[in-house]
Amino acid sequence: MINVIMKNLNYKKNNIFVHKTAKIGKNVVINSNVVIGPNTIIGNNCEISSFVSIGSPAEMPGEEVKDFSVVIKDNVKIREFVTVHSGHTRNTEIHEGVYIMNHSHIAHDCIIKKNTTISANVTLAGHVEIGEEVFLGIESSVHQKSSVGDLTILGANSFAKGELGPCLKYVGNPAVPISLNDHAIKNTKKEQYQIEELVILAKEILKS
Repeated sequence: MINVIMKNLNYKKNNIFVHKTAKIGKNVVINSNVVIGPNTIIGNNCEISSFVSIGSPAEMPGEEVKDFSVVIKDNVKIREFVTVHSGHTRNTEIHEGVYIMNHSHIAHDCIIKKNTTISANVTLAGHVEIGEEVFLGIESSVHQKSSVGDLTILGANSFAKGELGPCLKYVGNPAVPISLNDHAIKNTKKEQYQIEELVILAKEILKS
């Protein structure tokens, strides 16, 4: 059952396509010119702006399309012209409270953990994992099969490759750590013992 707040829109008039196998939660806002593909799951209280495509097949030239899709959890906001592709070896996942700004691309098999912010024009290649409360700066990108640790910021126009540690500020191409991310550490929703463990690891990375 689709339960969607349309803001006085209707599917046909406003070019909204939701595949019959998609599952949409409660109080979801879908704006005009949105496409939601097969088997996509969208949680409660999400907002999807205009010209967003969710659940298109993974871009894997020459390979068979697999039966994976996109799972979006509660309270996610996706702004204009964002693309989120279905998984190839697992579902693409966007966890609670994630905010994705305009013109960003989330490739197949990505996992974006809760309360992360993705700025405009960010590109995530396939099999990328983004931790909790991460901030990806404008026009930054993350190489395939790379990861970004919790509470880390990737600076604008930076290119991340490999494993980026937690609680750090990374900049450059390739991105390197320059300092602790004090703002995120101060404002995190994590428990104190969790923060302390992450900061110890971050300081070890800076020393090396």
